[in-house]
Amino acid sequence: MFGIKDVFTTINAMGGVIAICLCVDGRPFAAGVAMLLGYLCGDTVDGWIARKLGTSNQFGAEYDTIADHLSHCIAPGAIVYTVYRQADLGMVDWQQQVLAIALGGSIMVTASIRHARNIVRPIEVKGIWVGLPRTVLGFICVAYADAKLFHEYLGGLWFGLGLIPLACVAALTYWPFPSHRMARGHFGHVKFFIGLTFATLIASLVWRPEYIFDVLFFWMLGYSATAWLSMTKDERVAYHAKVKAALAEPTA
Repeated sequence: MFGIKDVFTTINAMGGVIAICLCVDGRPFAAGVAMLLGYLCGDTVDGWIARKLGTSNQFGAEYDTIADHLSHCIAPGAIVYTVYRQADLGMVDWQQQVLAIALGGSIMVTASIRHARNIVRPIEVKGIWVGLPRTVLGFICVAYADAKLFHEYLGGLWFGLGLIPLACVAALTYWPFPSHRMARGHFGHVKFFIGLTFATLIASLVWRPEYIFDVLFFWMLGYSATAWLSMTKDERVAYHAKVKAALAEPTA
């Protein structure tokens, strides 16, 4: 049941595990790097390997889902909690702890509700995610929490008090967000920006790691705001029709 593809899924999961352990040690930046490396070295290749080797199975799909939940939802919540717990916000200690729990916990709870909703009322449109993807939710929250430059120009961590809840709300909507595997090939400019995203992230990680999360935040924010432009009007209309039909059906 466990194959080569699942080794890479395990790398993704271990990125989340290491991130949580580093948060316990009070090292949220290193935790974010561990989470990102787990994604780049594991989650981006496990599906590709499964398709190339013809080893896709239900176990792999379920394992990948729970690994993503761990690494892209639970670990980000822990990172956000640690950042806000350690920051000097000029608040009473217990108030700051409650704030940190609320922000970190909102990511975990939102992702869990989203997962349960998608099981009870599945809406499957090839190449389109329903609501802001949980990976983007986790990355945009971690990227802001661990960013360097953005804190200096966007009101420090206070800006996150609006950003993180807004990202959580977006994850629970039915807005369409295109994935990397659409029914048709991506437009040329979309492929260019996808490649540029990975290139700049890897370059920053190698040469200027202190700015890696500023780069990640820039791309995640850009994707969240403009992803709908990579779909045609007909694709968006067809998607919303499918969502409307699914919402009209009774749930168990």
